[in-house]
Amino acid sequence: MTRSLTFRQAATTLIVALVLGLLASAVELYADWQSMRAEIRTQTDSALNLVSGSAAEAAFQFNDELATQVADGLFARREVRLVELRDNFGRLLVRRAAEAPPASDGLAMRLFGDITDYLIDLEHRGAPPGNELVGSIEVKLAADAIAASFMERARMLVVIGLIKAVAIAALVVLIFYFMITRPLLALHGAISRIDPAHPGNWPRPQLRGHRDDELGHIVGSLDRLMGAFQRGLEQRDRARDENTRLGAELDVSRRIQQILLPSREELDAIEGLDIATYMEPASEVGGDYYDILRHSGGVRIGIGDVTGHGLESGVVMLMTQSAVRTTLTSREEDIVRVMEVLNSTIYNNVQRMGCGKNLTLALLDYHALHDDPGGARGRLRISGQHESVIIVRASGSIEIIDTDNLGFPIGLVEEVGEFVNQIVLDLHADDLVVLYTDGITEAADENHKLYSLERLTARVAEHRHESAEAVKDAIILDVKAHIATQTLYDDLTLVILKQR
Repeated sequence: MTRSLTFRQAATTLIVALVLGLLASAVELYADWQSMRAEIRTQTDSALNLVSGSAAEAAFQFNDELATQVADGLFARREVRLVELRDNFGRLLVRRAAEAPPASDGLAMRLFGDITDYLIDLEHRGAPPGNELVGSIEVKLAADAIAASFMERARMLVVIGLIKAVAIAALVVLIFYFMITRPLLALHGAISRIDPAHPGNWPRPQLRGHRDDELGHIVGSLDRLMGAFQRGLEQRDRARDENTRLGAELDVSRRIQQILLPSREELDAIEGLDIATYMEPASEVGGDYYDILRHSGGVRIGIGDVTGHGLESGVVMLMTQSAVRTTLTSREEDIVRVMEVLNSTIYNNVQRMGCGKNLTLALLDYHALHDDPGGARGRLRISGQHESVIIVRASGSIEIIDTDNLGFPIGLVEEVGEFVNQIVLDLHADDLVVLYTDGITEAADENHKLYSLERLTARVAEHRHESAEAVKDAIILDVKAHIATQTLYDDLTLVILKQR
Protein backbone atom coordinates (compact mmCIF):
# COMPACT_ATOMS: atom_id res chain seq x y z
CA MET A 1 0.00 0.00 0.00
CA THR A 2 2.72 2.47 1.02
CA ARG A 3 4.60 1.73 -2.23
CA SER A 4 1.71 2.63 -4.48
CA LEU A 5 1.91 5.73 -6.66
CA THR A 6 -1.36 7.06 -5.24
CA PHE A 7 -0.12 6.82 -1.63
CA ARG A 8 3.24 8.42 -2.38
CA GLN A 9 1.55 11.13 -4.41
CA ALA A 10 -0.93 11.84 -1.60
CA ALA A 11 1.79 11.84 1.08
CA THR A 12 4.06 14.11 -0.94
CA THR A 13 1.26 16.50 -1.77
CA LEU A 14 0.14 16.62 1.88
CA ILE A 15 3.65 17.28 3.16
CA VAL A 16 4.22 20.02 0.59
CA ALA A 17 0.82 21.56 1.36
CA LEU A 18 1.46 21.45 5.13
CA VAL A 19 4.88 23.04 4.75
CA LEU A 20 3.51 25.75 2.50
CA GLY A 21 0.54 26.21 4.86
CA LEU A 22 2.86 26.61 7.84
CA LEU A 23 5.00 29.10 5.95
CA ALA A 24 1.91 31.07 4.97
CA SER A 25 0.67 30.96 8.57
CA ALA A 26 4.05 32.19 9.79
CA VAL A 27 3.90 35.14 7.38
CA GLU A 28 0.32 35.84 8.42
CA LEU A 29 1.28 35.61 12.12
CA TYR A 30 4.08 38.08 11.62
CA ALA A 31 1.73 40.49 9.89
CA ASP A 32 -0.87 39.99 12.64
CA TRP A 33 1.78 40.61 15.33
CA GLN A 34 2.79 43.87 13.70
CA SER A 35 -0.86 44.82 13.29
CA MET A 36 -1.66 44.01 16.93
CA ARG A 37 1.28 46.07 18.20
CA ALA A 38 0.15 49.05 16.13
CA GLU A 39 -3.43 48.54 17.31
CA ILE A 40 -2.35 48.51 21.01
CA ARG A 41 -0.36 51.70 20.56
CA THR A 42 -3.18 53.43 18.72
CA GLN A 43 -5.85 52.41 21.23
CA THR A 44 -3.75 53.39 24.24
CA ASP A 45 -2.71 56.72 22.75
CA SER A 46 -6.32 57.44 21.78
CA ALA A 47 -7.58 56.61 25.33
CA LEU A 48 -4.94 58.82 26.96
CA ASN A 49 -5.67 61.71 24.60
CA LEU A 50 -9.37 61.25 25.32
CA VAL A 51 -9.01 61.52 29.12
CA SER A 52 -6.10 63.95 29.22
CA GLY A 53 -8.42 66.99 29.51
CA SER A 54 -10.41 65.53 32.41
CA ALA A 55 -7.27 64.30 34.12
CA ALA A 56 -5.65 67.78 33.84
CA GLU A 57 -8.79 69.38 35.32
CA ALA A 58 -8.76 66.89 38.21
CA ALA A 59 -5.10 67.57 38.91
CA PHE A 60 -5.53 71.33 38.67
CA GLN A 61 -8.52 71.37 41.05
CA PHE A 62 -7.28 68.53 43.23
CA ASN A 63 -10.59 66.85 42.47
CA ASP A 64 -10.19 63.29 43.74
CA GLU A 65 -13.57 62.20 42.51
CA LEU A 66 -12.88 63.24 38.92
CA ALA A 67 -9.41 61.70 39.10
CA THR A 68 -10.96 58.44 40.30
CA GLN A 69 -13.37 58.40 37.37
CA VAL A 70 -10.52 58.95 34.92
CA ALA A 71 -8.41 56.17 36.46
CA ASP A 72 -11.32 53.73 36.59
CA GLY A 73 -12.13 54.40 32.93
CA LEU A 74 -8.58 53.57 31.86
CA PHE A 75 -8.25 50.59 34.19
CA ALA A 76 -11.38 49.03 32.72
CA ARG A 77 -9.36 47.78 29.76
CA ARG A 78 -8.29 44.14 30.26
CA GLU A 79 -4.65 44.60 29.31
CA VAL A 80 -4.13 47.66 31.66
CA ARG A 81 -2.12 46.67 34.77
CA LEU A 82 -1.43 50.08 36.39
CA VAL A 83 -2.89 53.61 36.26
CA GLU A 84 -1.44 56.48 38.33
CA LEU A 85 -2.51 60.15 38.33
CA ARG A 86 -0.23 62.73 40.04
CA ASP A 87 -0.24 66.50 40.42
CA ASN A 88 2.63 68.72 39.42
CA PHE A 89 4.15 68.36 42.88
CA GLY A 90 4.37 64.58 42.44
CA ARG A 91 1.54 63.93 44.91
CA LEU A 92 -0.44 60.76 44.03
CA LEU A 93 -4.04 61.67 43.36
CA VAL A 94 -5.28 58.19 42.43
CA ARG A 95 -3.77 54.76 41.70
CA ARG A 96 -5.29 51.66 40.20
CA ALA A 97 -3.19 48.45 39.96
CA ALA A 98 -3.78 44.75 39.45
CA GLU A 99 -3.98 42.87 42.73
CA ALA A 100 -1.02 40.51 41.98
CA PRO A 101 1.43 41.32 39.18
CA PRO A 102 1.76 38.36 36.79
CA ALA A 103 4.91 36.30 36.62
CA SER A 104 7.42 37.53 34.08
CA ASP A 105 6.91 35.83 30.67
CA GLY A 106 10.03 36.04 28.53
CA LEU A 107 8.21 35.45 25.24
CA ALA A 108 5.49 37.98 26.10
CA MET A 109 8.11 40.56 26.99
CA ARG A 110 10.04 39.93 23.74
CA LEU A 111 6.85 40.30 21.74
CA PHE A 112 5.19 43.24 23.47
CA GLY A 113 7.51 44.46 26.23
CA ASP A 114 8.42 47.66 24.40
CA ILE A 115 4.80 48.92 24.09
CA THR A 116 3.57 48.48 27.70
CA ASP A 117 4.66 51.77 29.37
CA TYR A 118 2.98 55.14 28.69
CA LEU A 119 3.51 58.51 30.50
CA ILE A 120 2.00 61.87 29.44
CA ASP A 121 2.15 65.29 31.02
CA LEU A 122 -1.11 67.07 31.92
CA GLU A 123 -1.50 70.74 31.01
CA HIS A 124 -4.27 73.08 32.10
CA ARG A 125 -5.44 75.65 29.64
CA GLY A 126 -5.28 79.01 31.40
CA ALA A 127 -4.82 82.69 30.61
CA PRO A 128 -1.95 83.81 28.43
CA PRO A 129 0.99 83.58 28.13
CA GLY A 130 0.42 79.71 27.89
CA ASN A 131 -0.73 76.39 29.32
CA GLU A 132 0.27 75.38 32.84
CA LEU A 133 1.77 71.95 33.72
CA VAL A 134 -0.50 70.52 36.41
CA GLY A 135 0.55 66.83 36.66
CA SER A 136 1.05 63.54 34.82
CA ILE A 137 -0.74 60.30 34.14
CA GLU A 138 1.07 56.95 33.79
CA VAL A 139 -0.36 53.74 32.30
CA LYS A 140 1.31 50.31 32.25
CA LEU A 141 -0.06 47.43 30.19
CA ALA A 142 0.27 43.70 30.99
CA ALA A 143 2.46 42.10 28.29
CA ASP A 144 1.18 38.63 29.23
CA ALA A 145 -2.45 39.66 28.66
CA ILE A 146 -1.61 41.10 25.27
CA ALA A 147 0.40 37.97 24.42
CA ALA A 148 -2.46 35.71 25.53
CA SER A 149 -4.80 37.49 23.16
CA PHE A 150 -2.23 37.23 20.39
CA MET A 151 -1.67 33.50 21.03
CA GLU A 152 -5.39 32.86 20.86
CA ARG A 153 -5.53 34.57 17.50
CA ALA A 154 -2.34 32.73 16.40
CA ARG A 155 -3.82 29.32 17.21
CA MET A 156 -6.86 30.16 15.19
CA LEU A 157 -4.70 31.24 12.22
CA VAL A 158 -2.58 28.07 12.38
CA VAL A 159 -5.62 25.78 12.61
CA ILE A 160 -7.31 27.53 9.72
CA GLY A 161 -4.05 27.34 7.71
CA LEU A 162 -3.68 23.61 8.35
CA ILE A 163 -7.29 22.99 7.40
CA LYS A 164 -6.71 24.90 4.17
CA ALA A 165 -3.53 22.88 3.49
CA VAL A 166 -5.27 19.54 4.02
CA ALA A 167 -8.18 20.62 1.86
CA ILE A 168 -5.86 21.79 -0.92
CA ALA A 169 -3.82 18.57 -0.67
CA ALA A 170 -6.96 16.44 -0.90
CA LEU A 171 -8.18 18.43 -3.88
CA VAL A 172 -4.82 18.17 -5.67
CA VAL A 173 -4.63 14.42 -5.00
CA LEU A 174 -8.11 13.92 -6.39
CA ILE A 175 -7.31 15.98 -9.48
CA PHE A 176 -4.04 14.10 -10.06
CA TYR A 177 -5.73 10.76 -9.45
CA PHE A 178 -8.40 11.32 -12.07
CA MET A 179 -6.10 13.09 -14.53
CA ILE A 180 -2.92 10.96 -14.23
CA THR A 181 -2.97 8.11 -11.72
CA ARG A 182 -6.14 6.38 -12.87
CA PRO A 183 -5.14 6.49 -16.57
CA LEU A 184 -1.70 5.14 -15.62
CA LEU A 185 -3.32 2.31 -13.67
CA ALA A 186 -5.46 1.52 -16.70
CA LEU A 187 -2.33 1.54 -18.89
CA HIS A 188 -0.49 -0.69 -16.40
CA GLY A 189 -3.39 -3.14 -16.38
CA ALA A 190 -3.37 -3.27 -20.19
CA ILE A 191 0.39 -3.87 -20.31
CA SER A 192 0.19 -6.63 -17.69
CA ARG A 193 -2.35 -8.46 -19.88
CA ILE A 194 -0.11 -8.49 -22.99
CA ASP A 195 0.36 -11.96 -24.45
CA PRO A 196 4.12 -12.32 -25.14
CA ALA A 197 3.35 -14.56 -28.10
CA HIS A 198 1.01 -11.97 -29.67
CA PRO A 199 2.07 -8.49 -28.47
CA GLY A 200 0.40 -6.82 -31.45
CA ASN A 201 -3.03 -7.84 -30.07
CA TRP A 202 -2.53 -6.06 -26.72
CA PRO A 203 -5.66 -4.55 -25.09
CA ARG A 204 -4.97 -0.90 -25.88
CA PRO A 205 -6.69 1.27 -23.21
CA GLN A 206 -9.04 4.05 -24.26
CA LEU A 207 -8.04 7.05 -22.13
CA ARG A 208 -10.78 9.59 -22.61
CA GLY A 209 -9.54 13.15 -22.70
CA HIS A 210 -5.91 12.10 -23.18
CA ARG A 211 -5.74 11.49 -26.92
CA ASP A 212 -3.49 14.49 -27.66
CA ASP A 213 -1.53 14.81 -24.41
CA GLU A 214 1.55 12.96 -23.11
CA LEU A 215 -0.46 9.95 -21.88
CA GLY A 216 -2.10 9.63 -25.27
CA HIS A 217 1.31 9.80 -26.94
CA ILE A 218 2.62 7.07 -24.59
CA VAL A 219 -0.28 4.80 -25.53
CA GLY A 220 0.35 5.51 -29.22
CA SER A 221 4.07 4.80 -28.86
CA LEU A 222 3.36 1.56 -27.00
CA ASP A 223 0.90 0.55 -29.69
CA ARG A 224 3.53 1.10 -32.38
CA LEU A 225 6.12 -0.73 -30.27
CA MET A 226 3.84 -3.72 -29.75
CA GLY A 227 3.16 -3.75 -33.48
CA ALA A 228 6.90 -3.73 -34.16
CA PHE A 229 7.37 -6.59 -31.68
CA GLN A 230 4.65 -8.53 -33.44
CA ARG A 231 6.26 -7.99 -36.84
CA GLY A 232 9.64 -8.95 -35.37
CA LEU A 233 8.23 -12.19 -34.01
CA GLU A 234 6.63 -12.97 -37.33
CA GLN A 235 9.89 -12.24 -39.14
CA ARG A 236 11.74 -14.41 -36.62
CA ASP A 237 9.36 -17.27 -37.26
CA ARG A 238 9.75 -16.86 -41.00
CA ALA A 239 13.53 -16.63 -40.63
CA ARG A 240 13.54 -19.74 -38.46
CA ASP A 241 11.62 -21.63 -41.10
CA GLU A 242 13.92 -20.26 -43.79
CA ASN A 243 16.99 -21.17 -41.73
CA THR A 244 15.66 -24.68 -41.32
CA ARG A 245 15.24 -24.95 -45.07
CA LEU A 246 18.64 -23.39 -45.78
CA GLY A 247 20.22 -25.62 -43.15
CA ALA A 248 18.98 -28.65 -45.00
CA GLU A 249 20.30 -27.22 -48.28
CA LEU A 250 23.65 -26.35 -46.71
CA ASP A 251 23.94 -29.82 -45.25
CA VAL A 252 23.36 -31.32 -48.68
CA SER A 253 25.94 -28.95 -50.24
CA ARG A 254 28.47 -29.73 -47.52
CA ARG A 255 28.01 -33.44 -48.08
CA ILE A 256 28.46 -33.01 -51.83
CA GLN A 257 31.58 -30.92 -51.23
CA GLN A 258 33.10 -33.55 -48.93
CA ILE A 259 32.18 -36.38 -51.28
CA LEU A 260 33.90 -34.71 -54.24
CA LEU A 261 37.20 -34.18 -52.41
CA PRO A 262 39.95 -36.68 -53.30
CA SER A 263 40.08 -39.72 -51.03
CA ARG A 264 43.10 -41.00 -49.20
CA GLU A 265 43.23 -44.01 -51.50
CA GLU A 266 43.34 -41.77 -54.58
CA LEU A 267 46.20 -39.74 -53.15
CA ASP A 268 48.22 -42.79 -52.15
CA ALA A 269 47.89 -44.19 -55.70
CA ILE A 270 49.60 -41.17 -57.30
CA GLU A 271 53.09 -42.09 -58.58
CA GLY A 272 56.02 -39.95 -57.48
CA LEU A 273 54.24 -37.71 -54.92
CA ASP A 274 53.58 -37.98 -51.19
CA ILE A 275 50.43 -35.86 -50.74
CA ALA A 276 48.61 -34.56 -47.65
CA THR A 277 45.54 -32.28 -47.68
CA TYR A 278 43.43 -30.39 -45.15
CA MET A 279 40.24 -28.32 -45.45
CA GLU A 280 38.20 -26.70 -42.66
CA PRO A 281 35.38 -24.37 -43.70
CA ALA A 282 34.60 -21.27 -41.64
CA SER A 283 30.88 -21.99 -42.05
CA GLU A 284 28.85 -25.02 -43.01
CA VAL A 285 29.87 -24.69 -46.66
CA GLY A 286 33.29 -23.25 -47.52
CA GLY A 287 34.37 -21.19 -50.51
CA ASP A 288 37.81 -22.79 -50.76
CA TYR A 289 38.53 -25.23 -53.57
CA TYR A 290 41.15 -27.87 -54.08
CA ASP A 291 41.29 -31.05 -56.14
CA ILE A 292 43.90 -33.58 -57.22
CA LEU A 293 43.07 -35.47 -60.39
CA ARG A 294 45.10 -38.23 -62.06
CA HIS A 295 45.21 -38.45 -65.82
CA SER A 296 47.21 -40.36 -68.39
CA GLY A 297 49.92 -37.76 -68.55
CA GLY A 298 50.30 -37.16 -64.83
CA VAL A 299 48.42 -35.25 -62.12
CA ARG A 300 46.46 -31.98 -62.24
CA ILE A 301 46.25 -30.12 -58.97
CA GLY A 302 43.87 -27.21 -58.51
CA ILE A 303 43.52 -24.80 -55.59
CA GLY A 304 41.34 -21.71 -55.36
CA ASP A 305 39.41 -19.41 -53.10
CA VAL A 306 35.91 -18.11 -53.86
CA THR A 307 35.12 -14.69 -52.43
CA GLY A 308 33.21 -15.04 -49.18
CA HIS A 309 31.86 -18.31 -47.88
CA GLY A 310 28.46 -19.89 -47.43
CA LEU A 311 26.01 -21.48 -49.84
CA GLU A 312 26.71 -19.29 -52.91
CA SER A 313 30.48 -19.63 -52.50
CA GLY A 314 30.05 -23.38 -52.08
CA VAL A 315 28.04 -23.55 -55.31
CA VAL A 316 30.73 -21.63 -57.23
CA MET A 317 33.35 -23.98 -55.75
CA LEU A 318 31.39 -27.02 -56.96
CA MET A 319 31.03 -25.48 -60.43
CA THR A 320 34.80 -24.91 -60.53
CA GLN A 321 35.51 -28.50 -59.52
CA SER A 322 33.19 -29.78 -62.26
CA ALA A 323 34.68 -27.47 -64.89
CA VAL A 324 38.28 -28.48 -64.05
CA ARG A 325 37.38 -32.15 -64.28
CA THR A 326 35.57 -31.55 -67.58
CA THR A 327 38.59 -29.88 -69.19
CA LEU A 328 40.76 -32.76 -68.00
CA THR A 329 38.34 -35.31 -69.48
CA SER A 330 38.44 -33.49 -72.81
CA ARG A 331 42.26 -33.94 -72.80
CA GLU A 332 42.84 -30.22 -73.26
CA GLU A 333 46.57 -29.59 -72.74
CA ASP A 334 46.81 -25.89 -73.61
CA ILE A 335 46.76 -24.17 -70.21
CA VAL A 336 45.59 -20.86 -71.73
CA ARG A 337 42.64 -22.62 -73.33
CA VAL A 338 41.87 -24.44 -70.07
CA MET A 339 41.75 -21.14 -68.16
CA GLU A 340 39.57 -19.51 -70.84
CA VAL A 341 37.03 -22.36 -70.68
CA LEU A 342 36.98 -22.29 -66.89
CA ASN A 343 36.52 -18.51 -66.80
CA SER A 344 33.76 -18.53 -69.42
CA THR A 345 31.85 -21.25 -67.57
CA ILE A 346 32.11 -19.61 -64.14
CA TYR A 347 31.51 -16.08 -65.45
CA ASN A 348 28.28 -17.00 -67.24
CA ASN A 349 26.94 -18.98 -64.29
CA VAL A 350 27.81 -16.24 -61.79
CA GLN A 351 26.04 -13.68 -64.00
CA ARG A 352 22.96 -15.89 -64.05
CA MET A 353 23.11 -16.28 -60.25
CA GLY A 354 23.52 -12.53 -59.78
CA CYS A 355 25.75 -13.08 -56.75
CA GLY A 356 28.90 -11.25 -57.90
CA LYS A 357 31.22 -14.10 -56.87
CA ASN A 358 34.66 -14.77 -58.37
CA LEU A 359 37.69 -16.80 -57.34
CA THR A 360 41.43 -16.97 -57.45
CA LEU A 361 42.57 -20.22 -59.06
CA ALA A 362 45.93 -21.87 -59.65
CA LEU A 363 46.34 -25.05 -61.70
CA LEU A 364 49.44 -27.23 -61.38
CA ASP A 365 50.30 -30.03 -63.80
CA TYR A 366 52.77 -32.63 -62.45
CA HIS A 367 54.63 -35.22 -64.52
CA ALA A 368 56.96 -37.85 -63.06
CA LEU A 369 60.45 -38.09 -64.61
CA HIS A 370 62.48 -41.29 -64.75
CA ASP A 371 65.64 -40.67 -66.78
CA ASP A 372 66.32 -36.95 -66.33
CA PRO A 373 70.03 -36.12 -66.78
CA GLY A 374 69.86 -33.54 -63.99
CA GLY A 375 68.46 -36.01 -61.50
CA ALA A 376 65.00 -34.44 -61.36
CA ARG A 377 62.22 -36.81 -60.28
CA GLY A 378 59.27 -34.66 -61.40
CA ARG A 379 58.32 -31.58 -63.40
CA LEU A 380 55.71 -29.04 -62.25
CA ARG A 381 53.90 -26.50 -64.44
CA ILE A 382 52.11 -23.68 -62.55
CA SER A 383 49.51 -21.32 -64.05
CA GLY A 384 46.75 -19.05 -62.77
CA GLN A 385 46.53 -16.36 -60.10
CA HIS A 386 46.26 -17.44 -56.45
CA GLU A 387 48.40 -17.27 -53.29
CA SER A 388 52.15 -17.75 -53.59
CA VAL A 389 53.44 -21.30 -54.10
CA ILE A 390 56.11 -22.30 -51.54
CA ILE A 391 58.93 -24.57 -52.74
CA VAL A 392 61.23 -25.92 -49.99
CA ARG A 393 64.12 -27.89 -51.40
CA ALA A 394 65.58 -30.90 -49.63
CA SER A 395 68.70 -28.81 -49.04
CA GLY A 396 66.65 -26.23 -47.09
CA SER A 397 66.63 -23.52 -49.75
CA ILE A 398 63.26 -21.79 -50.21
CA GLU A 399 61.61 -20.49 -53.37
CA ILE A 400 58.44 -18.36 -53.28
CA ILE A 401 56.54 -18.39 -56.58
CA ASP A 402 54.41 -15.24 -56.94
CA THR A 403 51.36 -16.11 -59.06
CA ASP A 404 50.08 -12.55 -59.59
CA ASN A 405 51.49 -12.48 -63.13
CA LEU A 406 50.34 -16.01 -64.01
CA GLY A 407 46.63 -15.32 -64.41
CA PHE A 408 43.55 -13.30 -63.41
CA PRO A 409 40.59 -13.92 -61.01
CA ILE A 410 38.14 -16.39 -62.56
CA GLY A 411 34.58 -15.14 -63.19
CA LEU A 412 35.43 -11.46 -62.73
CA VAL A 413 35.62 -10.50 -66.42
CA GLU A 414 34.48 -12.25 -69.57
CA GLU A 415 37.93 -12.82 -71.19
CA VAL A 416 41.15 -13.73 -69.33
CA GLY A 417 43.28 -15.40 -72.04
CA GLU A 418 45.68 -12.46 -72.42
CA PHE A 419 46.50 -12.55 -68.69
CA VAL A 420 47.37 -16.27 -68.45
CA ASN A 421 51.03 -17.34 -68.19
CA GLN A 422 52.88 -20.35 -66.79
CA ILE A 423 56.08 -21.31 -65.05
CA VAL A 424 57.82 -24.71 -65.14
CA LEU A 425 60.20 -26.07 -62.50
CA ASP A 426 61.78 -29.44 -61.67
CA LEU A 427 61.40 -31.32 -58.39
CA HIS A 428 64.14 -33.43 -56.90
CA ALA A 429 63.85 -36.07 -54.21
CA ASP A 430 62.34 -34.79 -50.93
CA ASP A 431 61.49 -31.35 -52.37
CA LEU A 432 58.30 -29.91 -50.84
CA VAL A 433 55.55 -27.91 -52.56
CA VAL A 434 53.03 -26.08 -50.32
CA LEU A 435 49.69 -24.79 -51.62
CA TYR A 436 47.31 -22.89 -49.32
CA THR A 437 44.48 -20.37 -49.19
CA ASP A 438 44.60 -17.04 -47.37
CA GLY A 439 42.70 -18.53 -44.44
CA ILE A 440 46.06 -19.97 -43.34
CA THR A 441 48.29 -16.90 -43.65
CA GLU A 442 45.61 -14.44 -42.50
CA ALA A 443 44.48 -16.41 -39.43
CA ALA A 444 44.50 -13.84 -36.59
CA ASP A 445 45.18 -14.18 -32.88
CA GLU A 446 43.43 -12.21 -30.13
CA ASN A 447 45.70 -9.21 -30.83
CA HIS A 448 44.81 -9.29 -34.55
CA LYS A 449 48.30 -10.48 -35.48
CA LEU A 450 48.26 -12.58 -38.66
CA TYR A 451 49.87 -16.01 -38.96
CA SER A 452 51.76 -14.75 -42.07
CA LEU A 453 53.53 -16.32 -45.04
CA GLU A 454 56.87 -16.03 -43.23
CA ARG A 455 55.71 -18.17 -40.32
CA LEU A 456 54.17 -20.73 -42.67
CA THR A 457 57.41 -20.97 -44.67
CA ALA A 458 59.48 -21.35 -41.51
CA ARG A 459 57.33 -24.23 -40.27
CA VAL A 460 57.55 -26.04 -43.62
CA ALA A 461 61.35 -25.64 -43.66
CA GLU A 462 61.55 -26.83 -40.05
CA HIS A 463 59.69 -30.09 -40.84
CA ARG A 464 60.92 -30.63 -44.44
CA HIS A 465 62.53 -33.97 -43.63
CA GLU A 466 59.23 -35.42 -42.40
CA SER A 467 56.40 -36.95 -44.43
CA ALA A 468 53.80 -34.76 -46.16
CA GLU A 469 51.21 -35.80 -43.57
CA ALA A 470 53.55 -34.85 -40.70
CA VAL A 471 54.31 -31.47 -42.30
CA LYS A 472 50.57 -30.85 -42.76
CA ASP A 473 49.82 -31.78 -39.14
CA ALA A 474 52.61 -29.53 -37.80
CA ILE A 475 51.32 -26.53 -39.77
CA ILE A 476 47.68 -27.02 -38.77
CA LEU A 477 48.61 -27.43 -35.09
CA ASP A 478 50.69 -24.24 -35.27
CA VAL A 479 47.86 -22.31 -36.94
CA LYS A 480 45.33 -23.50 -34.33
CA ALA A 481 47.74 -22.57 -31.51
CA HIS A 482 48.08 -19.11 -33.07
CA ILE A 483 44.32 -18.64 -33.34
CA ALA A 484 43.70 -20.08 -29.84
CA THR A 485 40.11 -19.31 -28.85
CA GLN A 486 39.48 -16.79 -31.64
CA THR A 487 36.64 -17.39 -34.08
CA LEU A 488 37.62 -18.89 -37.44
CA TYR A 489 36.65 -16.20 -39.95
CA ASP A 490 37.91 -17.83 -43.15
CA ASP A 491 38.27 -21.33 -44.59
CA LEU A 492 41.53 -23.18 -43.96
CA THR A 493 42.87 -25.18 -46.91
CA LEU A 494 46.34 -26.70 -47.17
CA VAL A 495 47.92 -29.06 -49.73
CA ILE A 496 51.38 -30.55 -49.18
CA LEU A 497 53.21 -32.23 -52.11
CA LYS A 498 56.50 -34.04 -51.48
CA GLN A 499 58.58 -35.52 -54.26
CA ARG A 500 59.33 -39.13 -53.48
